[in-house]
Amino acid sequence: MLNAFRNFTKSRYGLIIVFIFLGLLAIAFAASDVTGMRQGISGASSTTLATVGGQDVTERDVRDRIDRIIRNAQAQRQTMTMAQLLAEGGFEAAVTDAVTSAALHAFANQNGMAVGKKLIDSEIANNPQFAGMDGKFSQQTFESLLAQNRINPAQFRDDMTIQRYAVWLVGPVALQAPAPAGVVLPYVSTLLERRTGIVGFVQSLAMDPGPAPDANTLAGYYAQNRSRYLVPERRVVRYALAQPDTLKAQATPTDAEIAAAYKKDAAKYAESEKRGVQLVQAISQSVAAKVADAAKGGDLAAAAKAAGLEARSIEAGAKVDIAKQVSAPFADAAFAAPAAGLQGPVQLGGAWFVYKVSKVEKIPARTLEQVRAELVDAVAKRKLTALLADLRQSIEDSVGDGATFDEAVAKAKLVAVRTPALIANGTDPDKADAQPNATLAAVMKAGFGFEQAGDEPQVVPVGQDGGFAVVSLEKTVPAAPRPLAQITEKVKADYLLDQALAKARTAATAMLPKLQKGVSMAQALAEVGATKGAPPKAFDFKRSELRGKENFIQMAFDMPAKTARLVEAPNRGGYYVVYVNTIQPGNAATDPQGAQIQQSITQALGQLSAQEYQRQFANSVVSALKVRRNEAAIARLRADLQRNGGQ
Repeated sequence: MLNAFRNFTKSRYGLIIVFIFLGLLAIAFAASDVTGMRQGISGASSTTLATVGGQDVTERDVRDRIDRIIRNAQAQRQTMTMAQLLAEGGFEAAVTDAVTSAALHAFANQNGMAVGKKLIDSEIANNPQFAGMDGKFSQQTFESLLAQNRINPAQFRDDMTIQRYAVWLVGPVALQAPAPAGVVLPYVSTLLERRTGIVGFVQSLAMDPGPAPDANTLAGYYAQNRSRYLVPERRVVRYALAQPDTLKAQATPTDAEIAAAYKKDAAKYAESEKRGVQLVQAISQSVAAKVADAAKGGDLAAAAKAAGLEARSIEAGAKVDIAKQVSAPFADAAFAAPAAGLQGPVQLGGAWFVYKVSKVEKIPARTLEQVRAELVDAVAKRKLTALLADLRQSIEDSVGDGATFDEAVAKAKLVAVRTPALIANGTDPDKADAQPNATLAAVMKAGFGFEQAGDEPQVVPVGQDGGFAVVSLEKTVPAAPRPLAQITEKVKADYLLDQALAKARTAATAMLPKLQKGVSMAQALAEVGATKGAPPKAFDFKRSELRGKENFIQMAFDMPAKTARLVEAPNRGGYYVVYVNTIQPGNAATDPQGAQIQQSITQALGQLSAQEYQRQFANSVVSALKVRRNEAAIARLRADLQRNGGQ
């Protein structure tokens, strides 16, 4: 059951459902992961696809959900296209999710729930993504991050409000409860089942593939296997880089700026002192006095050890450093004490100390000229950061005012560059050995985030030095197979390998009745002429040990004892032939692993039941409210997506 669930969520369709349904609960979309936010309700298309409990589900709601699915897939380095999403049920799932979200919103309002402005303000203020350089909320950072993701503040607040309703309603229903022992124990016993057997391998390369194909045969084979030679969707992107190196000249500090920085940090460059201290900390005056008496001979460490304590040594630290390591009262006392002699016992900040100053290091004041190089570097970095921020803000303002890519780049005096047709990771599929650089990978990631050519340019960070790029999509090259003329030798090799694979299957199939009649694996391989592969290999596993094992071992746990089956090896390498010899049922009550597995299974089944509660509650809310679907509008939207995005 758990494997089935895991396999489902690993499928693309499963990911679609998971991404959408988690939107009901994921306040993190609004409160933490801004890039996952939909583009909002405000200003959405007026076309109504459905109405539930007085809440409208618009075309924009569904488009935003579909855009989120594709963005999430791209973030996980999956090449999902609109055509694939539509073919695998993503559109219907997005409509269902939009209806469910609207139903939860309506249900909350009908039952007196209200999300206050102060709650939303608090969540925004405490969101670390909106923190400035000082770690506190920054309005500029907030607005900049939303602008990068084409969200205005009102839209962001709307989404946070709706998703807060979902959390309040569905969250309590999804509280996990331990699965009953009567359910868990039989499942654990199944995981403890042990199977033994043997595996043989019939290798494709050991088979004679026959003659090379003629032109007609090759063309027919290519036509039947066009998807095997598919080149992923590619995009041509225009971009302009704004990097620190290009602004360094403008960031050169003036003498006045250097003098101002020196004055601002005058305390840092004034005469100071560092001290080394040896100390013992005790919980009572009597213990501290005992240590002090014993240390009069000069050895504080030995005196501490005799009292069951340990002396600490701070080699050389400023007062603030010692305050952090020990306490502020102790630091004050240590810097007021004479440079020699034992001090204490004395109570400082609630603890008793015996200590002595072991070292005094006088640090003379440093003049402006002595620290000029340090100040030049610090001021230049600050100015460079400010210049980059101002340039970025200027470009974003221009784009926000309707400037095109060319206009925004020209105004910023940047140089535009055009990429070749590249896939999402920034590589050219026609150059097998090409490796993407970090800058191009970031640019193409942004390029694949556009819905279509002509969309508003985006400003995206590049690298770790504060640089950024202005990006615009120029052209989309749909996924298509390579022409046969370009890959004739590749197709010919695939044809011959498929012929060899078919003969390997025939040989492996012929082994099955032999094995079931008691013929050994080695003899069966020899009788079908498949002795060039690896020798047969015995196996002995429990079902709980299957994670990460080969597919033929996993298949063995779906077979009866004393039977044989075959399964294709990866990359058309041949066929594994599996024979199961014995099956030993598991017993969770007696197996030493039973208790450990039972704990993890109880938790996993609890998670599954919580997810099912979520689904059932959401479905019940939708059923309780009147849903009116505009089937004609829904069909038009699907056709539009298919026509414009599914080519």
